[in-house]
Amino acid sequence: MGIPTLARRLEPYATKYSPQDLNGYTAIIDGPSLAYHAHKLALAAGASTGRIPSYADINHEAIRWLKSLEDLNIRVSAILFDGALPDSKKSERSARLDRYVRQMTTFKSFHPAGSCPIPRELGTAIYAFLAPSLREALSETNYAQITRVVPGEADDWCPLYANDNPRSVVFSSDTDLLLYEYPPEFLVVFFRDLDLATEFKGYCPKDICNRLAVRSLVPLAFAITQEPYNSLTENVLEAANIDVESDQYLDFSKRYMGIRPSTPSHIARNFTLRAALQQLDVRVSEFVHQSLNYASTPTVYLPLLLEDPNQASAWNMGQDIRVLAYSILPADSVVVQEHKRKAQSIAIQDIKIYTPDETVSGVVELAHDVRTWKQWTAKKQVAKSHVWALFAASMVLVDLKRPPLMSLITRVLNSDYDNSWDFIHLSARVQSILYSLRFFDQCASIWLAHNDHDTTDLRDVIFELHRDLESLPSLSEIAAVPGQKKQAQGDDETLKAIVGEAYKAAGIAPPEEQKPPKPKKQTLKAAKPLTREEKEQQRKERRRQENISRQHVSNMFAVLGQG
Repeated sequence: MGIPTLARRLEPYATKYSPQDLNGYTAIIDGPSLAYHAHKLALAAGASTGRIPSYADINHEAIRWLKSLEDLNIRVSAILFDGALPDSKKSERSARLDRYVRQMTTFKSFHPAGSCPIPRELGTAIYAFLAPSLREALSETNYAQITRVVPGEADDWCPLYANDNPRSVVFSSDTDLLLYEYPPEFLVVFFRDLDLATEFKGYCPKDICNRLAVRSLVPLAFAITQEPYNSLTENVLEAANIDVESDQYLDFSKRYMGIRPSTPSHIARNFTLRAALQQLDVRVSEFVHQSLNYASTPTVYLPLLLEDPNQASAWNMGQDIRVLAYSILPADSVVVQEHKRKAQSIAIQDIKIYTPDETVSGVVELAHDVRTWKQWTAKKQVAKSHVWALFAASMVLVDLKRPPLMSLITRVLNSDYDNSWDFIHLSARVQSILYSLRFFDQCASIWLAHNDHDTTDLRDVIFELHRDLESLPSLSEIAAVPGQKKQAQGDDETLKAIVGEAYKAAGIAPPEEQKPPKPKKQTLKAAKPLTREEKEQQRKERRRQENISRQHVSNMFAVLGQG
């Protein structure tokens, strides 16, 4: 992250500080960087057990680290999380998703058969919701009041908070933070250099500038990007001769020397909206800010789920729910672009949002299905930990051409990992629907805040649905990590019976009761580019299939409502 090799070149100018030296300092935390640091701490803490850490383990380590910092009399004043994606970072986001797909594809190539070991070597690639899960966990602690989702990238906002507290130290992993303007005593500490027990390695930008005899580190960083193989001494000389009026330099430096970031006025004036924005996951927040700013074509980068890369993307599940979320917010476009895995790469899919009439009927239908499901599961005394996962699994049943084994669904619901790719991919499909419901719920909270004086029937329906969705599980529960079995709630026989009723309501015979069809041999053909007419035909067919799928789902919930 940041300028490659910048921190390494400046390391001789870093200063070692004891905890006593920083006594009384105020800490500003780059939230996403803390999440990744906590993952490393959780890995180390669980090394002897041989298992990979769960989201709950990672969140626990992050909170423990924050408490350890305050035990050193370094008060945490702000923990900042990303809330909007600058256009300049879109290519970086796409490249990261592509890299994760390649990692997963390589992992699959080493384990091509049905068996899939716990994917330790994939590292953080298996944690699609690392930062938002931590933000959610912090909202339930004493750190809730100082945890902020900013309308931009967290590292861009850290300097703004630092300038309000002259004796500040920012903890981050982003070397870009060295390039902003700060008070003389300000420090940057990188998570990779941390050892709370003995010392901190801190970088003081003002001190480094004085020792290098430069006015700012920005020209030096620019020189490093232009001549990355030169020595620091050579880069310092080059920095002195940079044409600071050139378009290339101005484009590079505007982030560090431009206008201070601020909250958009249409948000700043609406307290209810500001409060609702603080509860959003980063992907939802990015979409919401685009929508509120009437972006020409809003873009949603769906994180890579742990799934079988040889099968269709798990994000195909729950797409109709996400389209409903896109459709309820203001828009200057009839299309939202979803970036998600397709085969072994990331592809862009144009999603046409619903018309106002389709949106209203879709919200009413979803509200009815959710209410019916909650009433039915309450009547059947389904364990709370299974209510929403069963809802998602039931929707998967309707959408799949070949339904999964009942025993597989039961294992997924219990997070009873059986080292199979079938388990991995079904889990991802269930997660996709659960997260799509969460996406809609968070968009609904923004709609309600943005339309707080609305008196239409639609507001009543969205309000009731939003209230019903409040019981959705947390991200750490939605995104179960392979090998992390849930604490048992209820008995397996009862769960199997409930799953059987879901099959019956969907009009599906369990696979154990029918002979699976023999797979046909496939031959690969070179793909021909689609014409505009063919693309339009595909879009219409997708919409037709969505309508059929929604009708099947509604039929299933209607059957359950009669039971």
